[in-house]
Amino acid sequence: MIRALARALGVWLLAGLAATASAQPVAVDSALAFYSKGGTYCFRVAPSGTSLSEETEWTVMMLTASSNHHNSYRIRSVDPGETGLSKSGLLTVGRFANDVWKFDGTRADFFERFAEGIRDKRLRARVVRLGPTILGEASTERQRAELYLTFADKGSKVSFDKVPDLTAEQFLAFSEYFPD
Repeated sequence: MIRALARALGVWLLAGLAATASAQPVAVDSALAFYSKGGTYCFRVAPSGTSLSEETEWTVMMLTASSNHHNSYRIRSVDPGETGLSKSGLLTVGRFANDVWKFDGTRADFFERFAEGIRDKRLRARVVRLGPTILGEASTERQRAELYLTFADKGSKVSFDKVPDLTAEQFLAFSEYFPD
């Protein structure tokens, strides 16, 4: 599976991916290779310590290559873009894309390297803040959580058309955010 993923992404460190025992470097390298090839991940994030069910507005992030000009994605989705990945390959790279957030060292490495990709104009990130108008009226955490799940489970698309790409510095500000 890792060999097929590496081949599809054109990752130059195929042997390292197959042989490494640590998932952390593999996650960062694989996620960055995926984005560099035009793959996209669209997901909700919140600052560390924020209860996702208490938010009155959702923060949704999109990561991809600067060559990928699409700006509308389903939330919680991994889009193959030009990578040519199969469904199973997308599941694997989706795990890697999410894993980069789990460990402080991995997250810091990923953010620095992605920010460098933004500076080099190879990668881009966008953020929108959205939510249904009734989100602020929801009186319980459960109601807010159900609104979000309904939104995400319907496959609702999020448009990033009206927001600019983040600068590297703006992107780095999200390093203390975590995905849902």
